[in-house]
Amino acid sequence: MLDPQLSFVGPLLSWHEANGRHLLPWREPDRSAFDILLAEILLQRTTAASVAGAYLPIVARYPSPEAVVASRPSAIERRISPLGLAKRAEFIHRCSQQLLTRHSGDVPRRYADLLKLHGVGAYTARSVLIHAFDEDIAAVDTNVRRLISRFFDVPPDSGALAHLADALAPSRRGSDFQHAMLDFAADVCTARAPRCEACRLGERCRNPEYGD
Repeated sequence: MLDPQLSFVGPLLSWHEANGRHLLPWREPDRSAFDILLAEILLQRTTAASVAGAYLPIVARYPSPEAVVASRPSAIERRISPLGLAKRAEFIHRCSQQLLTRHSGDVPRRYADLLKLHGVGAYTARSVLIHAFDEDIAAVDTNVRRLISRFFDVPPDSGALAHLADALAPSRRGSDFQHAMLDFAADVCTARAPRCEACRLGERCRNPEYGD
């Protein structure tokens, strides 16, 4: 059996280095943990392209939980209204209050503590741990689930899929790997028209020319 680090992880990271969405502003290396948490909340049920246009003004205005709490939720809502789902203004405001009262304004490093923040679910918590704190784990959304399910021929609703994703995460490159999976699924291994002919992983994929 082929080593998945050689057949999947390595080629995926190589593809990402050449083709990834490196200019997305929340992926800049100097982003704070709070910047990353804001991005993950804004990205919920919203495309990266939509958030990219609104992100920089938002984090410039709200660089810390203190800045959020000092503002009214209605003001936050106006700033994020182009993204839709205005309820995220409440998520951001209540989450920031919790950071101040429970964690002295810091984004917690423990998964269980992140899950207790308003508006933070399992995917968001894991993504924050990966991108803010360099955890070597994976965050599985619909896109990541589709990619891993197809390549390894694992049922998409299998509980084993999330464990497999964690096992694949390479040491000290968890953030790169997560971005690579998201970008590859968005550009090549798409839901309805996967570009199998352009797939760097195609020779080892268990489901070539897979379509939904």
